[in-house]
Amino acid sequence: MARFTSSTFGKISGKHGTAVAAVRKDGLCILKVYRVASNPNTVGQKSQRGKFGFVMKELNCMRKLFTETYGGQYGINKAVSQAMKTCVTGEFPDFKLHYNLLVLSGGNVDLPQKITADSLPHNRMIINWDSTLFSQSHSDDVINIVFLNHSIRHMAFHQCVAARNQGSFETTLPRLNTTDKIHGWAYFSLANNRENSKSIYLGEF
Repeated sequence: MARFTSSTFGKISGKHGTAVAAVRKDGLCILKVYRVASNPNTVGQKSQRGKFGFVMKELNCMRKLFTETYGGQYGINKAVSQAMKTCVTGEFPDFKLHYNLLVLSGGNVDLPQKITADSLPHNRMIINWDSTLFSQSHSDDVINIVFLNHSIRHMAFHQCVAARNQGSFETTLPRLNTTDKIHGWAYFSLANNRENSKSIYLGEF
């Protein structure tokens, strides 16, 4: 791959003979040899495309969340890429996504030492956490709660609903039927919402 600055051509992109030129975000032009895949329909390539489609379908209902946690409109792409590496088992076309391994956010804000989620009557739930402060936490950090109703692929995103020093938050599960499976996660953010903690899986309810 070559890097170049051309006063004659300026910024160029696309296929040029046996080479492909492109312009990176930093303005640098790169040039590399164009290679056609020998066989785009191998078992491995079909499986990879199938896995991507499967994960995208599973997580697409959480697109709004990933816009917040992974930095903009392309956050879903980062979430899908990460999930493909860490959360999916099985072979094409029988994939399975393990929601307990799915990470919804990342960052340096501290998670509490302990956080629990307990069911209450009338489809209510209470989340409790240890409000002890550590080096990367503040009393005014806010908690974010995410529920996913897998049966109907509906996400409930409770953003910045309580401060760390409050220690608890009560809400209603997004359940339409008693057989619906609800997955839950929590993560903390700075009060200005500019940095997050890693998410924690609360369980299946």
